[in-house]
Amino acid sequence: MKNTGMHRPLRRHIFLLLAVFVLVILSVLWFFQIFMLKPMYASIKTHELRTVSETLARDASGDALSSLSDSLAQSKNICISVYEIRGQSAHLCASSHIQSSCILHNLASDSMMNRLYTNALTDGFYTERIAGNFLTGRNADNADNIPESIITSEMTVTSDGKAFLILLNAEIEPIGTTTDTLTLQLGIITGVLLLFAGITAVIVSGAISRPIVQMSKEAKKLAEGTYDVCFDGGSVKEIAELGDALNYAAGELSTIDTMQKELLANISHDLRTPLTMISGYSQVMRDIPGEMTAENMQIIIDETARLTDLVGDILDLSKLSAESQKLDCEILSVTDTVQKTLERYQKLTVRDGYEITFSFDREIFIYADKSKILQVLYNLVNNAINYTGEDKKVNIRQLSKNGQCRIEITDTGEGIPAEQLSKIWDRYYKVKNYHKRAVSGSGLGLSIVKNILLLHGAKFGVTSTVGFGSTFWFSLPEVERDPSAE
Repeated sequence: MKNTGMHRPLRRHIFLLLAVFVLVILSVLWFFQIFMLKPMYASIKTHELRTVSETLARDASGDALSSLSDSLAQSKNICISVYEIRGQSAHLCASSHIQSSCILHNLASDSMMNRLYTNALTDGFYTERIAGNFLTGRNADNADNIPESIITSEMTVTSDGKAFLILLNAEIEPIGTTTDTLTLQLGIITGVLLLFAGITAVIVSGAISRPIVQMSKEAKKLAEGTYDVCFDGGSVKEIAELGDALNYAAGELSTIDTMQKELLANISHDLRTPLTMISGYSQVMRDIPGEMTAENMQIIIDETARLTDLVGDILDLSKLSAESQKLDCEILSVTDTVQKTLERYQKLTVRDGYEITFSFDREIFIYADKSKILQVLYNLVNNAINYTGEDKKVNIRQLSKNGQCRIEITDTGEGIPAEQLSKIWDRYYKVKNYHKRAVSGSGLGLSIVKNILLLHGAKFGVTSTVGFGSTFWFSLPEVERDPSAE
């Protein structure tokens, strides 16, 4: 018995998966909205200042520098100072003062200007971050509510050889209040999403688990031998497909169980009949004087042979189904094999008026197990004799096409309905309402034929029209004649 003590219910699985998903999403939101908000804001602002600086550098020597500076300052809410460097002195070319707390215009000292100029020469584009009114450097770690400014400096040389120093200043608004607001919002969102995950888990797990629980109960009934079951997979596609597959399996199991019972009944009948005959004639020969005749002895011998054939067929089918039989293949004449098979039916032809014909145009060789092919031919011919029409005709044809040798056995019986053609090879199946008592054979012949031909990798099949008989056929590749056999 399987241990289910460590297995969690489906509803808990779904809730845990949804909870993990929600927590991952919330963790990402908390990380970017709370911890990364200020660094990302400063990074975006710095990138914006660099773009403005590059725009001014392209038009530094133009006549519209002042108007461009004013336009950029207004649109970006920044302060701009552009100096032309002439030797050791700097001359202001453009100035746009937008912010009242601008460090460039209110607090800039000579030492700051020299530092910005020197670093611009060294770095090309230099950035400083200022907390309050104190210089803290670009890596300053400031509290969220302390005002902060960004100052950038860039040196550029125009095509006519003029050097310009571009200074920009922008404020970074305090985000402490914003962070507190986002923290509160994310806390509420976290609770709502966890509640939503729980409700969703209940709804989804119910939709999924109910049909699975129902199918589990039906499967237990099926395991106990109750085939009148229904697997309802609900509205989920995959579970519905599983339910359909289980319904199909239950139908097939029911069919196989019915056919198996019929087979056992048929075999029991076929075993009982020869045993009854043997027992009856033996008692007559023992108890009644003068009944010890050759005819009575022949009946006992015939019934014994029939009983032996039946038991042999059952054993053969069992071995073939278990794949325990191996092929002993050789190059053989299929034409000669068919002819030798028909010799077995000469007495039947003479005694009961059967007409069995074999038509072929040349001798053909195949690579196969001779004893197994003989068994295939015996069973197919027996089947044709059992079901042929009142004219008692059976026709065997040998055909050759595209390197394949095809053997066809045709009867003139009632034929097989189209819906039963795919089932006649089944182990426990027999055609309904078209059965005649076998002249010879056990009734297991077609199952034996199927398994032997599958072992050979042969193609086989049947065509039939109700009222006009059936044709059973199989084909194997042709081979050259074995020289050693000559």
